[in-house]
Amino acid sequence: MKFERLNEIENILKINGSVSVNDLSKRFKVSKETIRKDLDYLSSKKKIGRVHGGAYSFEYNKSVPYSARDKMLVNEKKEIASIAADLIDDGNTLFIDSSTTSIQVLKKLLSDGKKLKVITNSLTCANIALKNDNIDIYMIGGSLNKKNMSFKTQSPELYNSFNADYAVLSPSGIDVKCGITDKSASSSKMLSSFIKRAKHTLIVADHSKLDSVSAFSVSPLTEIDGIITDKINDSNSWQSAAQKYSFFIKEI
Repeated sequence: MKFERLNEIENILKINGSVSVNDLSKRFKVSKETIRKDLDYLSSKKKIGRVHGGAYSFEYNKSVPYSARDKMLVNEKKEIASIAADLIDDGNTLFIDSSTTSIQVLKKLLSDGKKLKVITNSLTCANIALKNDNIDIYMIGGSLNKKNMSFKTQSPELYNSFNADYAVLSPSGIDVKCGITDKSASSSKMLSSFIKRAKHTLIVADHSKLDSVSAFSVSPLTEIDGIITDKINDSNSWQSAAQKYSFFIKEI
């Protein structure tokens, strides 16, 4: 019975991205303590990620809708955003992708009262801009991906005509050997252009993206300025890479 429950919990997470202890307790009609032990076991086997009150799938950034991702690791993303925002000056121009962590950086910058120009493919960024006079936004259009709240374009000229002070990005894969990678050909091309056309690049990502490799290459680690994350599992490897390739890596 426990084995079946563990398998089903894994399947639920792969579909929904995240789940709470309360929801699982009700679903399986077992105590919250039993669910906590189940999640701790799966986490110890590196099959899921554990957060206070629930768990998340390591594959959420590849398959889960924006609305679900936006509810995951919220406090961690806000702390990452706070560190990143301190590095960006009033009046800067930014490339921002459609990730939930990058959006948190934008929200923090605006809450600090900074005026910004933003180039993005994110529909969420556009909605934020409608309500804030401190942001001028330039949209990279294309077909709308409703699930991810972003525009997908196959036309490089739509983003190759812009330049920025900072690229604030959260790609799906960040690895010591393979560098920066992403889950689709179109997004990887756009992120690669952002990095090349920005003076500085900040990678803002929770720990589930570290030591992960996606299908499409974006850039080597030599082209970024820093990584800000909530937790580093293999600190020695990452500190060695940071020294070798001249970028900083900071843990909240």
